[in-house]
Amino acid sequence: MCAQLGLRSTAVVVGVQHRACHLALDSGPLLLLSTPDVPLAPNGVRLDLAPAVTLAEVGVRVGQTVMLASGARGEATDDSRGLADRGDADWLVALAGVPIWEPRPRVRPMALGDLDARLAITRAIALADGAAESLLPLLWPLLWASEADPAVLPSGMVRLALEPARRLSEAAARGDAEQVAGAAGRLAGLGPGLTPSGDDFLAGFAAAWTLVGQSLGCDGAGRRRVTHALVSGARAGASLLGRAWIEHAVRGELPEPMTRFAAALFAAEARDLGPAARTMLAVGASSGTDWTVGFLLGAAALAG
Repeated sequence: MCAQLGLRSTAVVVGVQHRACHLALDSGPLLLLSTPDVPLAPNGVRLDLAPAVTLAEVGVRVGQTVMLASGARGEATDDSRGLADRGDADWLVALAGVPIWEPRPRVRPMALGDLDARLAITRAIALADGAAESLLPLLWPLLWASEADPAVLPSGMVRLALEPARRLSEAAARGDAEQVAGAAGRLAGLGPGLTPSGDDFLAGFAAAWTLVGQSLGCDGAGRRRVTHALVSGARAGASLLGRAWIEHAVRGELPEPMTRFAAALFAAEARDLGPAARTMLAVGASSGTDWTVGFLLGAAALAG
């Protein structure tokens, strides 16, 4: 991401959380600035601030302008030393020296049986340790049966997600781009939060079609039709951050915990898979669980 910014870029703060803020760059992409205790996102930059300090306490506000430029450290500053270089911007963020990491995990070719065994382990861990208030029930086999009683569905959000999730899986398996887009549109923006559950689910589904498909050697053109249709369908309804993460997932670019999980999933030995899956599930209130559900259902649709 830093390499894409060039020597100097400007942005506007469009969202502020306790430990992260979202910048809309003049060039188009969404960039996250976060404190050191927040896992890096594929579009994230870690600031050199004390972990206990929130960005709101520092003074970051929606609507402020930010200058991103090469400098000595990856820190935000409003002191007078930066005024001459930052022009009319409220903040100067120096990018030189910020942590550099690779959001695209290495994907190793695997036999379907070996991969299925590791995905089964991940599914079991998710069912045991996933967030209760999430789309986790979509992993219950009973819900996918045609005779399933709607009364057993545990929440309104799961009820709303079940039919489009089923349609997305079936359409993706058939390569039906139109149906994929329609189902993605119904899932995008579903649920509360900065990244609604539906957005996280779609990001996980797209990541599976990109990474698992690559590992299994599936048809690249066919997979791209599905993922491009998913992005197109989700664009209108997804949150700003959710849309960015879905687009990154299509390119195989994941948040830090998901990258570690994918690295363990495709590793020569699966000894780190359990700890990596549990760390992934712990992301946010339900984001890690919803992403994992999407990934597992996406992988099943791809392999089925």
